[in-house]
Amino acid sequence: MEEFRSTEILDKEIQEDARRKAEKLLKRADEDSQKIMDELAARIEAVSKEKQAFYAARAEALKKDLNAALPLEKERFLVSFIDSSILNGIYRFIDGLSSEKKIALLENLLKRYESKLADKKLTVKFHGFQQDELKKMFQKHFSKLNIESFIPLNDDTAKELHDEYGMIIESTDKSVRCRVTIDELIEEIVDTYRYEIAEALFGGRINQ
Repeated sequence: MEEFRSTEILDKEIQEDARRKAEKLLKRADEDSQKIMDELAARIEAVSKEKQAFYAARAEALKKDLNAALPLEKERFLVSFIDSSILNGIYRFIDGLSSEKKIALLENLLKRYESKLADKKLTVKFHGFQQDELKKMFQKHFSKLNIESFIPLNDDTAKELHDEYGMIIESTDKSVRCRVTIDELIEEIVDTYRYEIAEALFGGRINQ
């Protein structure tokens, strides 16, 4: 619709802002990721004040456009707009991390499942990382787990399994299956901190 065209520029600006502000919320997800999260907190504090007036004007224009639409359509648009901005910002931040920091996030997730995987023969299906990187991680932090094989996933299979960055670990007897992926972490962050992220990005302006 014509009234939504003005959101394109705002969306791009919000995505860039979200990339910075997502780090503050990521570090709250788990204490073991504190070092990584601290880097984003510094970026959040450095958000330029001169951009605030620009964002406020854009948000106000967007609100006026939305108020002209049907209430249900307005609500659906707002939910979609906010969610996509949050996800795009977090994914852009994650993509910018070094491989070592992404591995650190996987380590943190894997600790939750370590007891369930103990005493079982395991297969690791992975994507987005080098096999040697993952082997090193297991040898250093999870040497008690019995990994029988590493199986790389092609792009299509990884996308289908929602494993574009990470691992799916299965016991050879198929009794246990764990997803240890960046997507898993992002879903958890969004589910837990959706309101806080939206407030950080929009400052309550759009929902007024």
